[in-house]
Amino acid sequence: MDITWEPEEVSMVLVHMAATVCPLPGSLETNQPGFPKDILGAKLEGKYLCSHCKNILRRPFQAQCGHRYCSYCLKTIISSGPQKCAACLQEEIYEEGISILEISSAFPDNAARREVESLPAVCPNNGCVWKGTIKDFEGTHEGRCPFMLIQCPSCKSMIKLNDMERHNERECPERKLNCKYCKGAFYFPEIKAHDEICPKFPLTCEGCGRKRIPREKFQDHVKSCGKCKAPCKFYIIGCTEMVENEKSLEHETKYVSEHLGKLLDFICCMKENRELEHQLGYSLVHVPANNSVLNVPDLSEFLKKIETLDQKTVTFENIVCVLNREVERISIMIEAYNRQHRMDQEKIESLSMKVRQLERTIGLKDLVIAEMEQRISDAEVTSYDGIFIWKIADFARKRQEAIAGRCPAMFSPDFIRMVFNPNLRTRSCRSDTPAFSTSHIGMVTEQ
Repeated sequence: MDITWEPEEVSMVLVHMAATVCPLPGSLETNQPGFPKDILGAKLEGKYLCSHCKNILRRPFQAQCGHRYCSYCLKTIISSGPQKCAACLQEEIYEEGISILEISSAFPDNAARREVESLPAVCPNNGCVWKGTIKDFEGTHEGRCPFMLIQCPSCKSMIKLNDMERHNERECPERKLNCKYCKGAFYFPEIKAHDEICPKFPLTCEGCGRKRIPREKFQDHVKSCGKCKAPCKFYIIGCTEMVENEKSLEHETKYVSEHLGKLLDFICCMKENRELEHQLGYSLVHVPANNSVLNVPDLSEFLKKIETLDQKTVTFENIVCVLNREVERISIMIEAYNRQHRMDQEKIESLSMKVRQLERTIGLKDLVIAEMEQRISDAEVTSYDGIFIWKIADFARKRQEAIAGRCPAMFSPDFIRMVFNPNLRTRSCRSDTPAFSTSHIGMVTEQ
């Protein structure tokens, strides 16, 4: 077929009567490898095994070399591009151009799929008596068997599917709970520590008997509750009474003389202590060198003063004990807050891991999208009605290159694709007839 040259872009229409046009292989839709061998209720034959995972074929695809693969295994192998068939290499039957795994040459082996799905199957899980075919196993039983062992995400124990809900709610030692008061999430072993710091934990006032007072509001209640008992304001000078808030003024009025007496004793002791310290310091500095022993009356007086100091020291020790108890209480609270902080850090790490898993999933989706875009691109130039339109861009330049002999021929995309037959395409070149060598081109359909 000859076409007259034109200086501008030329569109050429090639009509080819194609009786049958075969589509590309079906979608690699499943995301699981082959079925485990122990589900087969009959003798296992080698033709039912995947050449990659060595399990029973699931959604089998056949490569052009004849080996069968699960659709998931084939997709995994060719995810980074066409690969050599490992089975051909192992069997030492590798053929260049034939033993290549690629999406365009593989096709769904429906005959093998029907054979596999009709095989008898049993459930491999201990205690399950289910029987049927592999097709029934995949459609209604796989992943739903109540006797299937799955790993608890918290404690990593293997638990039956029908026991998992009870395990998560009652038995798992690492299960997460929501505090019924503050609704915060925490692990079961931390429940006691959390109760010590939970701001919503209900407390009971020992004075008025009121219950369910949130911890965060309990101190305000203690200050305002008239029945709550607190140490007398004069406890630092020796008053040991525990007085209700509403009776505090009454107690101070009733025992004003006692409080003043204790206060006077305290001040006098302070004064005596200062004088004694001064005298002791002065005596130690001015003791004569020849006096090795103090006078007995002076020694008795010093002993009395020391005894008084001992009594006052006991009072101050009691004050220090109270402060120590307060420090211990604060230390316990700090430790509980630290445990809560560690729990929060674990939660952050768990969420970060989920984000990384989602990123990997998005990456796999991108591969699928790229595959679909390639299929769409191939479909755009594929003829389904016997008519193929080939548009040659920049025709004038390509014509000059053909005349000069630099590029004497051009090839069209494959316009007919077949699984068992060669693909067809068109080659255009300058006519070999001298009279038309500068004004005509030749068109040839080739494999």
